[in-house]
Amino acid sequence: MKALLLAAGYGTRLKPLTDHVPKPLTLFMGSPILDIVYSQVVRAGIQNIAVNTHHLSERIRLHIQNSPLYKHPVHISYEPDILGTGGSINPLRSWLGGEDLLIFNGDIVTSLDTLSFIAAFEKAKPLAGMVLIPHKAGTTPVYILGDQVVSIGEAVPGALKKTFAGIHIISDAFIREMPTSGFYSVIDTYQKLLKAKGSILAFEHNSYWADLGIPRDYLEAHQSLLHHPDRARLCESLCLDTGPWRYAETQRTLFIGCEPIAGFKDSFVFGPIACEQPVQFDVCIVYPHSQLSKHSHEKYKIVTGYALLNMMS
Repeated sequence: MKALLLAAGYGTRLKPLTDHVPKPLTLFMGSPILDIVYSQVVRAGIQNIAVNTHHLSERIRLHIQNSPLYKHPVHISYEPDILGTGGSINPLRSWLGGEDLLIFNGDIVTSLDTLSFIAAFEKAKPLAGMVLIPHKAGTTPVYILGDQVVSIGEAVPGALKKTFAGIHIISDAFIREMPTSGFYSVIDTYQKLLKAKGSILAFEHNSYWADLGIPRDYLEAHQSLLHHPDRARLCESLCLDTGPWRYAETQRTLFIGCEPIAGFKDSFVFGPIACEQPVQFDVCIVYPHSQLSKHSHEKYKIVTGYALLNMMS
């Protein structure tokens, strides 16, 4: 089995942050999302990994090239024109060589037991397998009966309604059913195969999962992990090193990579930063190398050296 980490998107909902940082390199608990997902995939035993790129592609390529984390060669699949979740497979067909493909969206973090998902897929031998979470309002429902997906979008009597988690495995047989050129969504092939009664494994995940592509959700994902009663286990499953964490109780603020600094409340500070006191930052996420001038006052913001983003808009 090989893996594809989807990293080509524009991250439109996180603008202006993503005008400067590609979405997969935005930070979760101080670590780039791409690093977290890569570490999880490698820990599951997969060493042949591709990353597709388009927006700010050179930033991603240089990050992978220069980070000591990436011990195995990564196949960079640059898309001059963005191809979508299905079209991104086409430039990889020869690289895949007929193997199954594990795919992760580039804007989610999750405590998914990837090894168990792979094992379930290999045992069932379906055309594809989808990781599903409890249904979230505003998302296209996926309907399941037992461990089988039976419909996407259209209700089925007696079926449970779920949400696609942005993680799936597709077989070579599935890939052969996909168009061989152009932009398209992989969901179109799922719909085609479901109409033909193809076997699609439903793998349920009921623990930690967060979509970091929306500002409000980005903040809530940090807060829910920090205050989770089983935080240590979740951090281990997310491959997060908590050694550099410093939690200031009186400020209710987590500092990562720096010692606690006055002027922050209910915030997350990823150091190092430069800060000229006094400052006041409430419910903020502060990126490394930010330079905070005297009397700065922000609330509900992602703060970086190049952009401010309101997390409550």
